[in-house]
Amino acid sequence: MFYKIYLENNDLIIETFLLKEKIAINSIDDIIISYHRGWNEHKLFTYFNKPVQYELSRKTWFYKILFQIFLMFNTEKFRIYRAYDNELITRMFSLLKPYLPTLVETKNLDLRNSFIWMTFDEGGQFKQMKLVYSREGLGLKRVMLKHKILLEK
Repeated sequence: MFYKIYLENNDLIIETFLLKEKIAINSIDDIIISYHRGWNEHKLFTYFNKPVQYELSRKTWFYKILFQIFLMFNTEKFRIYRAYDNELITRMFSLLKPYLPTLVETKNLDLRNSFIWMTFDEGGQFKQMKLVYSREGLGLKRVMLKHKILLEK
């Protein structure tokens, strides 16, 4: 899918042919990246403490109907799980880096070799996954527990 990404009034805007997602930069809590079967794309798990705002990109009656259906079924306004190509991830991180100083840069991630990523954190071993940002400075295991990706025994 084609995405247009830019900053506008301290919001990160991710725009498609139908939707415009407005994400307040100061609402970004955690970002996890993982290998995603494709050679040139990765999956981002992005969590927020304020809901994502959605707007319609095109204002025709047909798109307005689709938009209302989307809003009815979109129950997750505090997180986005989505696969992006590496170029878009690099662009997104370069836009966010001045606002999120502890955000890991893509050159440090070695996206080309993500299928061999291994993260060791608090006794846990996580394959093909890395934490790239945590507002609270948590490790990968703590972030996964916080967002119920990983459950404690």
